Amino acid sequence: MRRHLILSLLLFWIACGLGSSLLPAQAPASDLESLEERAFKQAAALMNPSIVRIETVGGQDRVGKLITGTGPTSGVVVSRDGLIISSAFNFIGKPSSILVTLPDGRRFPAVVVATDHLRMLTLLKIEADNLPIPTAVPEKDLQVGMWSIALGRTFELDQPSISVGIVSALERIWGKAIQTDAKISPINYGGPLVDIQGRLMGILVPLSPGATGETAGVEWYDSGIGFAIPMTDVLKVIPRLNTGKDLHPGLLGITLSGKGDLSTEMNLDRVRYGSPAQEAGLKAGDTLIKLNDKLVALHSEVKSVLMSLYAGDTVSLTVTREGAKEPLTFKATLTEKLVPFESGFLGILPVREAQNQTTTGVGVRYVIPDSAAQKAGVKAKDRILEFNQQKVTSAEMLAFLVNHLRPEDQASLLISRDEKPVKMDVKLQKTPGAVPAEIPTQAIPSRTAQENKTQKIKVGHYKEKLPGSDSSYWAYVPENYHPDYEYGLMVWIHPPGNTMESTIFNEWKSICEQRGIIIVGPAAEDVIRWNRDETEFVEAVVKSMQQRYDIDPTRIFLLSHADGADFAFDLAFKYRELFRGVAVTEGSLKSRPPETDPDYPLSLYFALNAHNPLNQLLQPRLDLIREMNYPTVFQLIKNDQQPGEYPEKPFLEEIGRWADSLDRI
Repeated sequence: MRRHLILSLLLFWIACGLGSSLLPAQAPASDLESLEERAFKQAAALMNPSIVRIETVGGQDRVGKLITGTGPTSGVVVSRDGLIISSAFNFIGKPSSILVTLPDGRRFPAVVVATDHLRMLTLLKIEADNLPIPTAVPEKDLQVGMWSIALGRTFELDQPSISVGIVSALERIWGKAIQTDAKISPINYGGPLVDIQGRLMGILVPLSPGATGETAGVEWYDSGIGFAIPMTDVLKVIPRLNTGKDLHPGLLGITLSGKGDLSTEMNLDRVRYGSPAQEAGLKAGDTLIKLNDKLVALHSEVKSVLMSLYAGDTVSLTVTREGAKEPLTFKATLTEKLVPFESGFLGILPVREAQNQTTTGVGVRYVIPDSAAQKAGVKAKDRILEFNQQKVTSAEMLAFLVNHLRPEDQASLLISRDEKPVKMDVKLQKTPGAVPAEIPTQAIPSRTAQENKTQKIKVGHYKEKLPGSDSSYWAYVPENYHPDYEYGLMVWIHPPGNTMESTIFNEWKSICEQRGIIIVGPAAEDVIRWNRDETEFVEAVVKSMQQRYDIDPTRIFLLSHADGADFAFDLAFKYRELFRGVAVTEGSLKSRPPETDPDYPLSLYFALNAHNPLNQLLQPRLDLIREMNYPTVFQLIKNDQQPGEYPEKPFLEEIGRWADSLDRI
């Protein structure tokens, strides 16, 4: 014990950067380096007998955008009779067989017992006995700043791979993980993180604070930020996994008003239909004050409780409710899946008012045929003054109120028609999966080129570089652009190998003039492909256009063709708050989309050549998108165009109408 204390003090002095002048005279720096090296090696040696090499055979070569690894990875023995814990990432390719090699060279086939999809762990079983079990670090002993040693078993059986760092944070990823600055790579995912005494701190896994899914956090490997699930939590979950049943994150089905993890707005903005929260009796407008008897005052505190629980776990919620004399407490059993969000649809296009125009209510520019609004008797040129007895002051407010209801919900309208009030009831519908054959354009007063030039507004077709960057883009702003009105923004994502600038400009120029749309076409740094890290460049281009021109945030959409669709969908799902639509021609969505977001609705449009047999195979994927309640238009091109060709004008005009109706309510 005394030896460990002396060594710990010596290592502490080294870590703090204290000069050799402060160290005991009998301990020169070279001796301390030797002691340090010996300590790391001893810690690895103590853990070594319990680290196994894992190899997979067969399975998928690619999961989403990620090419699955074929090299060996790591695992840790957790029972004498052959239970092994590893990272779920090692098995995302669903291998046909798994082989486990022990440090003594013995090799066994392994079976997957179950997977924890919340903490991204997988429990394996091999037929072996008398395996060595490591000693776990007690939870109370974990401290920020202590040594952390990441180990893995890859090519060398006699010695594990070693990466040394410190514990840089505890309870990261919403309370689930230890954070270390030791380098973590896919080869040691599933391996152990140990302390200087060789005790097991946790199991290394890829995790992300913001993203979820099988590959979340993988992009951070070797970045100086790595995560491990604390062994105390792993030991708690192993008995549940050993039953053979997968564990999934628990979902409650609420959203809070306010934005950001530090928001203190604790009102329930939405209670999802069919969710545990709704079944328990919670209602929109309730104010959350406690979770599992713990006071909560920040969004982050709510996440820290809920995002560490599994489907099947029970949570208690205490709320205050308008009209209730005392706080109310409810119990909800979390679920694995929620009913996909779906908002109600009224069926109008609002009038786009000039920026300097003061009006009452929301003007109706167009009523969509067979919509709820048309059936209720709403007409073009009406003005909607109230929705469900709430005064309507803007199109954004009306959309917010409608968005909080579901299809089939009833609502009341107060409208002004010919300066007379008219009341009517409306039954909301699903968002249609087709584009109206005719949508009238809204007349925008024309401006002369000289007027725009006087105000230093750049119009027409031009090319520029993003300020402070070597990356470039082209744009087209209608010559008659009027800064008092908001325009749509079409972000053209070119397919690999061809910017198609001339084609897009010529085919879309007249459509954009009629529909009030600006085009911007970012260019990939290497025209033959888009790199995923270029998403930030595209975002910067869009925000630059928003600063220069009056852009309607509800009509910013991505347009792409063929293989450019992959990058377009990457952008749409990464920047949910920025884009409201994605239209692709001869392209598809190749991976499962994220859940629909009620705060940032996203509409999709697919135009596919009917003569291309590959497009027929996309139907199951499109059916899945519809099941997830993404408003989706699927158009088959049945003319004589060859597969892969860019669509002709009539189909582009339909996409123009679709884009012109993205602000529909």
